[in-house]
Amino acid sequence: MKKLSVKVYFEEEGNFSLVKNKTIAIIGYGNQARAQALNMRDSGLNIIIGTITREHEQRAKEDNFTCYPLSDALKKASIYFLLISDDLMEKLYPNDIEPFLEKNDTIVLYSGYNVAFGKIIFPKHVNILLISPRVPGEGLRENFLTNKGVFSFIHAHQDFTGNALNMLLALSKAVGALSRGAIDITLRQQAILNLFFEQTLIQGFLQIMMRSILTLIEKGYSPEAIFVELFLSGEGGYTLDKVIDVGMIKQMNFHSQTSQYGQMSRGTKFRTVAGDIGAIQKKIFQEINNGDFASEWAREESKIRLALLKYHASNIKFAEIEKKVRENLGFRTRDLSHEIQYPSEDLLVKYPQIKKEIEIIKSFYRKL
Repeated sequence: MKKLSVKVYFEEEGNFSLVKNKTIAIIGYGNQARAQALNMRDSGLNIIIGTITREHEQRAKEDNFTCYPLSDALKKASIYFLLISDDLMEKLYPNDIEPFLEKNDTIVLYSGYNVAFGKIIFPKHVNILLISPRVPGEGLRENFLTNKGVFSFIHAHQDFTGNALNMLLALSKAVGALSRGAIDITLRQQAILNLFFEQTLIQGFLQIMMRSILTLIEKGYSPEAIFVELFLSGEGGYTLDKVIDVGMIKQMNFHSQTSQYGQMSRGTKFRTVAGDIGAIQKKIFQEINNGDFASEWAREESKIRLALLKYHASNIKFAEIEKKVRENLGFRTRDLSHEIQYPSEDLLVKYPQIKKEIEIIKSFYRKL
């Protein structure tokens, strides 16, 4: 068998004895934090929750966890899973986390972003570990309970105690992160991979989907039929499952020969577009890799720009079509975000360059 280009760890390499008698504090209690906390408790580890919001505290108590304010949780534990957003972690770290870190403590991160781009510099007298299951929290918990397993990224970034790798493997096993294989990559690699696929693949796919739908509507097809054919039927999910099972090319064999011929013969018509996409991806990668994106996101005007983008995206023609289709086909409404607030005129005056961008943003979304 060909030698792997990276180290991959599996279940048998994790030993709970190193962490069995430790107190582990989960900081935050969102979906990923909840899944990891429940999995580790089911693995027999001693888990407490350091809460930041009343909502998370209530949710953790409903799951029968003992909850403490952030500072108290840090005092009581020697292993801390910082399972909060990168922005919030950067904000809380100087005054609410760092003062409570003691020699030989262990910090576990889900995202390498803050370390990769110098947002947080942890002290040298603690272990720094990465445990990043590559599924959302609900999927991690479900796969733990059904023994299906998940792939993960893990890494011992800083080893002060001399046994950081063994602790990493023990904790990863308890989380369920070794169940299909945990790939050892650096925190910087994890952060760049995550940002790259968010900024290139996800948005590129959504743009193609939206333009395909609008093209067919212009040709007189009903929105309901189009949405069902393209993705609401679940056929796309089935195809993706087959890609996972057998690979991108071999999954073609699960389609009719008519489908296979149409996909492969017409796919070549997109070769010039593929070249354009490749050029855009290289530029985005460079912006991520050299730190330009992290620096840009840290600025206040980027938060304003995000509000503008979300506001106009939520009010495009496509969004209204999709809403009506989902209502007509009986999909329940799920409000997964707070109401999008349009930036005040004072903020737009403060950042005149953003005010100039508004018409560009409007023009882009008017086409969708």
